[in-house]
Parts: sequence; structure tokens; C-alpha cells
Amino acid sequence: MKGFIRFSFTLLLFAVSTTGCFTPPDYSLVPEIVFNSMTKFEVIEPFSKAKQDSVVVTIDFKDGDGDLGESTANRSNSRYDTWGNYELRTFRKVTGNQYQEVILAANSKLFFPVLKPDGKKGPIEGKLDYAVYFPYSRNAKLTTVKFQIKVRDRAFNVSNVVESDTMSVPILF
Repeated sequence: MKGFIRFSFTLLLFAVSTTGCFTPPDYSLVPEIVFNSMTKFEVIEPFSKAKQDSVVVTIDFKDGDGDLGESTANRSNSRYDTWGNYELRTFRKVTGNQYQEVILAANSKLFFPVLKPDGKKGPIEGKLDYAVYFPYSRNAKLTTVKFQIKVRDRAFNVSNVVESDTMSVPILF
């Protein structure tokens, strides 16, 4: 019995000492993002059986108050003007190091879900993946592209802009 009490006391002392030492990170209230990676997969569209490339762009994020993401109900908010809470701009290589923006209708107003669903304010960090699809067709030409990405939180603070690596995908001209 004496050993059990000593063990319980030691366990309690350890638990109290380790929980008191955690200091939450001090991130800015304006989201900060960093380009992480880009991966391409060939996929078959389930209904038409058409072949397409799926490019998954991964960014790392940090946010001081955890208000990243938007609920489905609030996505029609007029303050989201021309883009949602995730902007992905596509640029195709034209010559040398010159790129020209390609407007893709599928990327016009993008959203990602609330990342901290408990609603409590506090710092968060993690990774966000977004998939872009490029269908193959007779008129598509394999083209080198890169992306520019930015996000905004529910307080409409806009992150920095990051640029991806380059990759070849089929683009319709």
C-alpha cells in the first residue's frame, strides 16, 4: 500500500510539473504560410473515364488566433469578393523565365473548412493540401506551370504570398 501511494504521488507530481511548463507559441494574428511541396498523380475521372492530372499543392501555415477556415454557411459572405479563403493563381511558362497567368474557372473562389472547430482562440499550425485537376484532351498541351498561393482568416487578415515549384501539366489553349 505504501508503494502504491508513493507511486501515485510521484505520478501526480510528474503530471503537474509537465503541464505547467507548456508555453503556447506566439504567432502573428495574420496567417503565415510557406510552400511545402507539390505532387502530381494521374487519375481517371469516375463518370467520364477521362484521364487527368491531379496536382496536390501543400503549404505549411501558422496562425496566432486559430481563425483559419470557413464554415459552409458563411462562404457566401459578400466580403469574400473575388476569392474565398484560399487563393491559387496558376501561371504558365511562356519563354525563358517569363510566366503568364492562366485563369482557371475551377479556381475562382476556393475555401477550406474551419481548422479549429472547437472555436477557442489560440495558435495553430499545420499543413493544407489543395488538389488542382488538369484534364487531358486533344486540345491540351503539356505546359510548365507554377502557382501562387495566399490564404485569409475569418477576420479577413491576408497571409503572405508563396510561390510553388514548377511542374508540367496539360493545359487547354
